[in-house]
Amino acid sequence: MRNARLPGRDAIPLERNVCLIFLLLSSTATSGLQVPTMSGPQIHRTHHRRKAPQSTTLYLIKGIEPSVEDEINREVEEANLSNIELIEKELENGSNIFQAIGAVSQRRKDKSGDYENKFKFLSDKRSYGNADLLMSEVASREPVLDDLNQIQPDKMKVIWASSPFRLSVFVAAFFVFPILCQVLSTLVEINDDEFDIINEQFTPGVGILYGTFVALTLDILYERQGKVQENASIESSLLSMVTQNVLNLFRDEPEIAREASQIIADQVRIITYRSRGSEMLSIMRADPYARLLSLVDHYHRDKTSFTPQQEALIDTLRGDLPGLMDARARRLSDEASSLPPTHFLVLILLTSLSLIGFTAATLTITDETGKPPLESRMVFAGLSAVYVLFFNFCKDMNDPFDGVYQIKRSSAASYLMQIKWLIANQSFGKQVKFDSTGMASVYDGDEFDPYHSNPPETTKTELTASSFLPTRDKSSLEQTKSPASDSREDDSGSTRTAQKTAGGSRQISMFKKK
Repeated sequence: MRNARLPGRDAIPLERNVCLIFLLLSSTATSGLQVPTMSGPQIHRTHHRRKAPQSTTLYLIKGIEPSVEDEINREVEEANLSNIELIEKELENGSNIFQAIGAVSQRRKDKSGDYENKFKFLSDKRSYGNADLLMSEVASREPVLDDLNQIQPDKMKVIWASSPFRLSVFVAAFFVFPILCQVLSTLVEINDDEFDIINEQFTPGVGILYGTFVALTLDILYERQGKVQENASIESSLLSMVTQNVLNLFRDEPEIAREASQIIADQVRIITYRSRGSEMLSIMRADPYARLLSLVDHYHRDKTSFTPQQEALIDTLRGDLPGLMDARARRLSDEASSLPPTHFLVLILLTSLSLIGFTAATLTITDETGKPPLESRMVFAGLSAVYVLFFNFCKDMNDPFDGVYQIKRSSAASYLMQIKWLIANQSFGKQVKFDSTGMASVYDGDEFDPYHSNPPETTKTELTASSFLPTRDKSSLEQTKSPASDSREDDSGSTRTAQKTAGGSRQISMFKKK
C-alpha cells in the first residue's frame, strides 16, 4: 500500500513546480527582463557600462558649418568701403545719384554707434593677445615672457594724457577767456539780481548735475572693464583645460585630435584679435564650442567601449564646454555694454553749461574794457583743463582694448599661449593653423555639411529604453529584435545601421571597425 501511494504523493509537488515555473516566466516577460533560452548562445559581456547621455546629441545641432571665414572676410571688405566706392557700387547696381548719396548717409549713421548693427559689430576691434604670435612662422616657437607685453597704442589715442597737451589746453583757455567775456558782455547785460540767480542757483545746479553724471559714467566704465578682464581670463583658462582633456581623450586618434585642435585654434584666433561681428557670425553658423561638443558626442556614440579614464574625460568635457559657453556669453555681454556717443554729447553739454555759468558770473567783475581779472582767467583755465581731462578719460575708458586705460590681458594671453604651445608640440601640430582655417573637417564632416546632411525629419530622435544600453548591446539589440532595421558596410570599412523610428524616419548611426 505504501508503494501504491508513492506516485500520488510525488505528483502534487510536480504540478506545483510546473505552476511556479510558469508564473516565474510570466513575471519575467512582463518586467522586461531577457531570459536566456536554449535556442541561442548565451553571451557574457564584461565591458564597461556607459551612462545615459546628459547633454545635447549630434542630431540637435544640424547645419553648423566648419568655417565662415569667407563670409567674414566679405562682410569686412564691404564694411570698409569708402564713400566713393560705395557710391560707385550703388550706381553699378542701378541706383540713381540721390539713392547713392542716401546710402552713404545711412552708412555714416550706422557707423555712429548709437544702435547695434553689423557695421558697429565689425568696427569693435578687440585684442586679448598679440596677433603676430599666431602666425605660422612663429607658431612653433616656445612662449616667452615678452609675448605678454602690451602692444603700444597709437600716439593720437594717448596724446590727451601727455603733459604738453594738458599745458596747451590750460594756455589756450587762459587767452580765450577774455575774448569770451567780451563777446558775452556785448550780447547780454547782467544786473545784480541776475548775477545772484546765476551765482546761487544755476551754477551750483549745473555743477551737481555734472559731478553726478561723471561719477555714474566712471562707475559704469570701471565695472565694465573689470568684468571684461575677468570673463576673458576665465574663458581662456577653461579653454586651456578643455584643450588638455581633448588631447588626452583623443591620444590614440590623431585624426580626431587634429580636427579638435583646429576647432580650438579657430576660437583662439577669434578671441585674440577678431572683431565682435566675426565672433557672433561664427556663433550663429560655425560655433567652435558646439563643433567641439558634437565631436565628443560623435566619438562617444561611435566607439564601442571606453576605459574609466575616457569616461571621466568625456564627462568632464561635457561639463566644461557649457561653462565655456557661459563665460563667452558673459564676456560678449560686457563687451557690448559700451556707452553710446549720445552719452558723451550730454557730457559735453554739461561741461559747456558749467563754463558758461562761470563766465557769466565773472562779467560783473570785469574792468572798463570788458577784460576779467587775472585770477578769474587762471581759474577758468584750470577748470577747462580739468573738464577736458575728464572727458578724454571717460572716452578712453569706453574702449577697453585701446588707449591709455586698457584691460590687463596678460592672464588671458598666457592661457592662449599655453594652448598654442600644447597643440604645436603634438605630432599633427604643423597641420593646425592659428592664422587661417586650416584643413577641412574629416571625422564630423558629414554631420556638419549643410548641403549633404539628412532631411529635416531625420533630425528627430526617439528616446527609448535601448538608448540607455551600452553601444554594443544597443547595436546587437537592434539587429536581432527589430525587423525594421538593416545594416551594411561601406567602402571605408565602417558599418552603418539604419533603423526606422516610430515617426517613420530613419535614424542612422555609424560604428567604426577596430
